[in-house]
Amino acid sequence: MSVDETFRELMTRAMTGSDEAARELFRKYEPYLLIAIRRKLNKKLRSKFDSIDFSQDVWGSFFADPAEKRSFETPEEFISYLTQVARNKVVAAARKRLQGEKYNIERELSLDADGVDKELLPGPDPTPSRIVMTEEEWHEFLDRQPEIARRILKRLREGESYPEIASALGVHLRTVQRVAAQLSWSR
Repeated sequence: MSVDETFRELMTRAMTGSDEAARELFRKYEPYLLIAIRRKLNKKLRSKFDSIDFSQDVWGSFFADPAEKRSFETPEEFISYLTQVARNKVVAAARKRLQGEKYNIERELSLDADGVDKELLPGPDPTPSRIVMTEEEWHEFLDRQPEIARRILKRLREGESYPEIASALGVHLRTVQRVAAQLSWSR
């Protein structure tokens, strides 16, 4: 069997839904696809995109198209098709990220760059309004709990251990554990 006949047989099996044939196509032709993507991908975009992302997009498009649209007589035709689809996807991403306004990477500033007012950047600490909102949510949550659960939860929040709480409130250790477990389930 010639190379072209073997290829056509593999392609036919892949188009009729053979997972094994699809994996074989991927294994054989993925390297060609990655080379085409890496050649076309702008250096400025390499920190934003991985060539594997484009590759998956190309394979997704290939297998999503109806089988009638995909007839390839030789491996070279198939490689040409894959590389053209890859180029189109890379060019579209480049246009979006280098020419468009909304996602233009040329407009991005490094946080280490001069002129960036670091005082305006959000810090790791919660804002005063977030603290107040969290406190309100905590009190609303406590109000919905039975009295013993409320007392257990308050002590848990203060950092007391399960045995300390059980002893101080005169309840069984399992009661404290159950209330604590219910707290984690309600999140």
